[in-house]
Amino acid sequence: MNSKLRSFSRISLLGAVAALGACDGGDPVRDCVPGVDAGCPVPPGSAIVTGNITADRTFHAETTYVLSGYVKVTGGATLTIQPGTRIVGDTLTPGSSLWILRGARIIAEGTADRPIVFTSQRAPGNRRPGDWGGIVIIGNGIINRTGAGISTEGPPGTVAENYAAGTDNNDSSGSLRYVRIEFAGYDVTGTGQELNSLSLYAVGRGTRLEYVQTLAGLDDGFEWWGGAVDGRYLVSVQAGDDHFDWTEGYQGRNQFVIAFQNGQLDPRPGTGTLSSDPRGFEGDGCDPQPGSGCVVTAGETNQPYSQPVFANFTLVGSREITPSEGNGMVLRRGTAGTFYNGVVARWKGIGLNVRDAFTDRQRIAGRLDVRSLVFAGNAVNYDAETSTQYGKQSVFGANGMREAASAGSLFLSLATGAPDFTPAAGSLLTSGGSVVPAERVSGYRYGWTNTTYVGAVDPSGSARWFQGWTSFATN
Repeated sequence: MNSKLRSFSRISLLGAVAALGACDGGDPVRDCVPGVDAGCPVPPGSAIVTGNITADRTFHAETTYVLSGYVKVTGGATLTIQPGTRIVGDTLTPGSSLWILRGARIIAEGTADRPIVFTSQRAPGNRRPGDWGGIVIIGNGIINRTGAGISTEGPPGTVAENYAAGTDNNDSSGSLRYVRIEFAGYDVTGTGQELNSLSLYAVGRGTRLEYVQTLAGLDDGFEWWGGAVDGRYLVSVQAGDDHFDWTEGYQGRNQFVIAFQNGQLDPRPGTGTLSSDPRGFEGDGCDPQPGSGCVVTAGETNQPYSQPVFANFTLVGSREITPSEGNGMVLRRGTAGTFYNGVVARWKGIGLNVRDAFTDRQRIAGRLDVRSLVFAGNAVNYDAETSTQYGKQSVFGANGMREAASAGSLFLSLATGAPDFTPAAGSLLTSGGSVVPAERVSGYRYGWTNTTYVGAVDPSGSARWFQGWTSFATN
């Protein structure tokens, strides 16, 4: 691209420009990009967005927005995104991503029939994990690591941002509602520090997070570092690593959650590598690396504890993936939490894997409670009774745990492109749900719903909340 055209592409292009002909931007599988590719029609208000957004701004539905580079909303600004807006990441600028920094906000509220979609710039059929970076939100919530400077993933001083010393778990970073995040993720350091589809650093429960899907990401679907943001109706499909991952004192409550995996997708070359241990849940108290400001021993860990609630979850893995570490639930490094009314099915490794002595001490103290799960089609459901780990049937098996004959028997369909997670007739999921203790969900911002069924979807079929606004396309 010549310098004159590149300069022209960095401003907002207002008004409709009539243009004919095919794109000739040098990448035959990339979507036509207004202002970059010669001969590309320009939608009204089409824009390429770069650098920092320091004043309130609105993305309009009639416009396609291209995120080029690390785009950061900062200085207390609010980015508002209208229902039906499409935002793509510049595949020719590695790591292109959207960051909402501490004090700034995003208001991205789509609707069931007009979701907001963050996706690849490449044409359908040629999209891959790692096509762009993803979304990063940094709030003023509390984490359990100590130190004045704790950085997000990314090279210090150029990309990474400080998320230390937050004080307000009720902080608001805005709203994500009816939002899809597709084909994201990027190794920002070249050493395995990978952006996730949605990264949530110290995000407070004043933030709204509901009806959000991550699809075909390079790394985790959703990852929380501390904070206390609540969520519901969350979907992660074809994650490159873990579907739902938390650490550093995360205390949010989440209900109606789906993870769905069929094999692993090859990422865009040069953007990162496939995980050797993809999981449904990966929960940590914190990561006690040297200099991390975090302590995990058999007797103590930093407080506040990681103590989330996940209820009515459906975790469906794939027996086709290579790593045997593909476990359904991994609870470790001193995490606590409440895990009720879940399905853990079709994982190549262990269904329930509880590691290290302090995590088990959380159970003994009543802060780790796993109850009313249905297992199906996993290599094994529990840690071996002879192992040094703690997720054993002798410990958890009496907590309303059940086992189905097969994963397929539980649902109407597990077809890759059109799954239906509604329980099948006669499925074990139609009953057996337990009531989550009221004190653990007090103040839940959406109003807690106790169910008699297990899993993320009502067996009556009256509310297929995961359909319509989601996508299950893998390229």
